[in-house]
Amino acid sequence: MESLTNARDLEQIVRDGLSTLVFAFGYKTGIVEAFTKLQQPCTAEELSQKARKKLRYIQEWIGCMVAAGIVTITDDEKYSLPSNKAQLITWGHNAAAIPILSEMIPKLEEVTTLDGPKGFGYHEPFLQWLDVLRSSEALQDWNQRLLVPVMNLKQGNEFMILDIGCGFGKHSREVAKLYPRSKITAIDMDQFSIDNAKKELTKSGIQNIEYLCMKGGQLPEEWAGKFDFVIIKGVLHDSYEVDEILKGIKRVLKSDGFAAAYDPAVSSFHKNVINDATAQYNLPFSLFQCLPVSSMGPSEGLGIGWGYERRKQKIEEHGFRVVQVGEKDIDTIQEGIVFQKI
Repeated sequence: MESLTNARDLEQIVRDGLSTLVFAFGYKTGIVEAFTKLQQPCTAEELSQKARKKLRYIQEWIGCMVAAGIVTITDDEKYSLPSNKAQLITWGHNAAAIPILSEMIPKLEEVTTLDGPKGFGYHEPFLQWLDVLRSSEALQDWNQRLLVPVMNLKQGNEFMILDIGCGFGKHSREVAKLYPRSKITAIDMDQFSIDNAKKELTKSGIQNIEYLCMKGGQLPEEWAGKFDFVIIKGVLHDSYEVDEILKGIKRVLKSDGFAAAYDPAVSSFHKNVINDATAQYNLPFSLFQCLPVSSMGPSEGLGIGWGYERRKQKIEEHGFRVVQVGEKDIDTIQEGIVFQKI
């Protein structure tokens, strides 16, 4: 049978990977930031002084970036970094994930062997990297695009909200500011994350959130019928207790309540991810972190590759009806799945 894809130039892929690592180093050490503060084009000497780095290393870093086409050069050997600052911050931080993922290779080597452990837990530097990625501005934009339309399914603005898998709590704090008359209970199974969330909550002065260290699959019996909305952002594909989480959600939702599960918009089927930028970006993170975390339970791990179609099927198997919110129909691969009890 004829292949659906044509193999890319492997040599170029590896070269691009090396260039990305060098770019990440420049971002992490302040070279990129120093570059943006200079009048461009500038000399290597000017960048060396601004970044407070040794000239010879700056020259070599610039050489890497010129070879990769990231930095441009004039005839008189002056240099420019043409990307705008927002792009440099966004993709510099994304590139900085590569050294963090590299730290996890020994663990990943262990779990991929046939007789190795099933998985491993969250890597704290990765959680910290992820928290920085979720800036307040990005979360506010995300809320307006994806959360507010769901919240508008019910009238009023005084809701009982459950946030499952809140991490460091940055998103729940933005939701609390958006709906100040609502009460938010935010839970996470990771004590390190909850401790961080509580510290930040104290600094923020926000009064309508309670953070609890708790598994999403072990919601208290006394929460039955308590919540108007349950938010599960970036959780299901990471979990090894999806069935328990969905059973718990069904129990704690009010009869007219809604749950919304958000995961990367990646298909369950490889033939649908060909040349798909979302899959190309997200699946490597899954290999190094999401899949090992979701493999720690009794069943096979999920990860981002579990995908939209299988996730939707699992939700429906638990007696929920998937609800269309916005223009995309429920069979279109997308980030959110909104559902309610039948």
